[in-house]
Amino acid sequence: MPGLIWSAPARQDLRTINGWLRENRSPDVAQRRLVSLRARADLLTRFPHAGRPVGDGFRVLKIYDTPYLLVYQLGEQDVEIVRIRHEREDWLVTP
Repeated sequence: MPGLIWSAPARQDLRTINGWLRENRSPDVAQRRLVSLRARADLLTRFPHAGRPVGDGFRVLKIYDTPYLLVYQLGEQDVEIVRIRHEREDWLVTP
């Protein structure tokens, strides 16, 4: 089973999402979103090909009940979460 690596930009994306949700929604909403994000990322350790390929070795996985997408790459033994993007962003330009 592959390991899961969170890149520095992906960890920053988590902090940014959490901060925005806490400020503009509520701490409870922020907590639920982060739990959903992490649970979906953990799925990739069991099913690394769950996301759809988007080119240049990147794959994308939708986070259920959120507007967020996990952009990731498959390594030889690990799955690396590269970024977390909002589905309305032009995320294909800069993973």
